[in-house]
This record gives sequence, structure tokens and C-alpha cells, in this order.
Amino acid sequence: MTAAPEDVSAILSELESRLDPAEPERTPGLTVLAYGEVSACLQLTGLPGLVCKRMSGFADEAAAERYQELVRTYLSELAAAGVQVVDTGVVPIPRPGRPPVVHLVQPELPVASLGHSILKTADDPMVVDAVERVLAATLRLAVYHRERSDGLEVALDGQLSNWSFGPDSPHLTDPVLVDVGTPFMRRAGRHLVDIGWLETPIPAGVRTYYHRRGLVGAYLDDYYDPRLVAVDLLGNFHKEGRADRVPLGVDVVNGWLAGDASVLGPHEPVTAEQVEKYYRSDADLLALYLRLRRADRFVRTKVLRQPYDFVLPGPVTR
Repeated sequence: MTAAPEDVSAILSELESRLDPAEPERTPGLTVLAYGEVSACLQLTGLPGLVCKRMSGFADEAAAERYQELVRTYLSELAAAGVQVVDTGVVPIPRPGRPPVVHLVQPELPVASLGHSILKTADDPMVVDAVERVLAATLRLAVYHRERSDGLEVALDGQLSNWSFGPDSPHLTDPVLVDVGTPFMRRAGRHLVDIGWLETPIPAGVRTYYHRRGLVGAYLDDYYDPRLVAVDLLGNFHKEGRADRVPLGVDVVNGWLAGDASVLGPHEPVTAEQVEKYYRSDADLLALYLRLRRADRFVRTKVLRQPYDFVLPGPVTR
């Protein structure tokens, strides 16, 4: 971080004292860069050169502390496996009378270095290079943890938008993982991240259904299958408006599955049709989820006059 930790903490504490997550646009000096399910990426005029990923929805201070420790472990495990991760500060922010939030503070990276920018604007060889480098990191992680004796598995979200490839050269550098807000770790099939925390944005009326069906856990399970990580990576081409490049990506992925990734065992080749089906299913689920959350926000804030702790996006193109 370019600012002293105590300065970052003080500025974020002041932000939380005046932020209404239901209407973040009313907060002076705040820009929302991106949205997650339990998070939002924020840029503050008081913290130039930094991006703060706001994680909320913790039940209490103990839950927030467990999350912080899990993120630190996740960062350590990724580094041990040879996956580069952007410098990430973990900053808890207490709130009087309410559970804390946690901000993951990272240096702001040039937009041109991010994978989705490369996907949209670079030539085919550079896109192929980017996909190959992410697949190599995915495989490196899978092999490293397959060889462990303690049963710990660590995974990642391989979408190109989650990686930076270096800003200062016409040639790509090894990718640096940016999105570490969800610590993908499990042991003996049990996710170490608190599933209950990930379920908190779900409206109460349907949360029990999600929990009983194990839908959130099943969603996370896909990230431990390298082939599905690759399919999801290609599916994101649709979201970024470059579905025309899916066939190019399919060729790269299938070469990887038949070559380097074959050390993990045989995998069926990927088809463009499978990629689109996987993406549409995921996009439809997330669209429904967002509609439910918006309805829940309206009821809580406008009808019940209760505080709402999540920053939701406006219209989303999927």
C-alpha cells in the first residue's frame, strides 16, 4: 500500500461512518469500480492509487476475524504454489453497534494491463498468450495441492478480468491474480470459507432453500475442477462482448487439456456450445439472484426502514 496502514484505516473508518451502501452514489469522493456478490470495489479520493474491495455481511467480529485469517492463509498458499498475487492489505473496520466490514486494499492497476482489456483490444496471439498463462497458473496450483499430504485443496477464479499481465511491455508478463476476496480452499470436500456468510446477501425468504439445497457450496465446487475453470474463463468472453473469440479460446483450452493438463487425468474436450450453455446457465442464475436482492433491498430500506449493507450494481449486461 502506498499510504500508511493507520492512514488507510482512518480514511476507511470515516467512509463507513457516512456510507449508505443502498445509495453509494450519494457519498462524496467515492467511485464504485466493480461489484461482487458480497463485495464492491471502491476508489476513494482520499486514497489515491489504491482500490478497496469492501467485504460485508459478517455476523459479528469473530466471523470477520476468521475471514481475515482465511484470506491471509489463502494468499500464503497461492504464493507457495507459485501463483503471483497483487499486494493485498487486509483492513478490518469496526462499526459502532454493527458488525465490522473488511476492506482488501490493493494498488490500482492500469486498466490496459487487465485481462478483460486484453481480451477486448489485443490481437489474437496476445489473447492466446494470456489464456495460456492463466491455464498454466491454474494447473500449477492444482498439481501443487494434489501432491500435499494434508488434504488441503486451493483453487482460483480464472476469468481473465481477475488478472493483470503487466503494463510496460508489448509482451505479457506472468499473470498476477487480483481477485482474492473469496478464499477458495477446502479440506476433505468441506469449504473453509463460511458458507453462511456467502449466503447473507440472499433474501431471507429464499435463503433457507439455497442452504438446504447446498447451492452456494455446489457453485464453489466448480472452481476445483480445472476443466470447469477453463470453461468459465471462456464463458466470460460472452460477458465481455467478445464471443467471437470463443473458438480461439476453445482451441487453446483443448490443447492444454490434451497436453499439460493431462497430468491431472483425462478430460473431455471443450466445445463452443458447452461454453455458451455453461455461461448462460450461470448468467441466468446470477440475474435472478440480483433481482431477488434488489427486491430485498427495496423492502428493507423503503418499507421496513432498515439499514442495508451491500452495494448492488445497476443494470448488468450479461
